Amino acid sequence: MLQFQWVPEFETGIDVIDSQHKRIFEYLLEVDRAIRLQDPDVVKQIARSLIDYSISHNAFEETLMERASYPILAAHSKVHEAFRNRALAYDQRLENGEDCFKVAKEVRSDIGLWLTNHIQRDDKDYVPYVRKSIEGGFVSRMKKRFFA
Repeated sequence: MLQFQWVPEFETGIDVIDSQHKRIFEYLLEVDRAIRLQDPDVVKQIARSLIDYSISHNAFEETLMERASYPILAAHSKVHEAFRNRALAYDQRLENGEDCFKVAKEVRSDIGLWLTNHIQRDDKDYVPYVRKSIEGGFVSRMKKRFFA
């Protein structure tokens, strides 16, 4: 089985995004552990949590990109939409009673590969826009004013 692990090269420098990406990597490890336990209920629950969290993370990213006026948001959103459709298809397979261990392994591999490639290729592109937007925000201005 492929091993997926957070490495510094995945850092975007945006704390909230990096924290969410790290959480997805934690879910990938949890899927591994659940499969080793051979408990179908746990496997289904963790796989579904991974799917849900990954989809909600992408939606959160899009909100940040929209606020930052990221110029290629529409293209990035299409990549997220394709991912969402694949992820929901896995969820449907679990719902339909397909072998949960097989589906969980596929979910883990698919999301792990997708995430590592997506962070390094697509996410790195929006970082300057989102960082500038965050740095110009109210909280950032207050930090500079009171803690500089």
